[in-house]
Amino acid sequence: EVLLDGSRVVVQGYEEGNFVGPTILSGVDTSMESYREEIFGPVLVTLEVASLDEALDVINSNPNGNGTAIFTSSGYAAREFQS
Repeated sequence: EVLLDGSRVVVQGYEEGNFVGPTILSGVDTSMESYREEIFGPVLVTLEVASLDEALDVINSNPNGNGTAIFTSSGYAAREFQS
């Protein structure tokens, strides 16, 4: 699901350029191209998992050096994710 669509950005003075504005993709899973391929632009891809162990498995099995973050109310999960 596209929560924020930056595909139609027009930059004044560069109307024929190829620009991508801020984009947020939600509900992504590891089989999707938007997850498997590195996107060079202001694009946030979000996934939801059932457990911390599943999150760590997803992150550690991705060969790309993309950034990751965790959003949780669990102090334990945040500390484990950090280490």
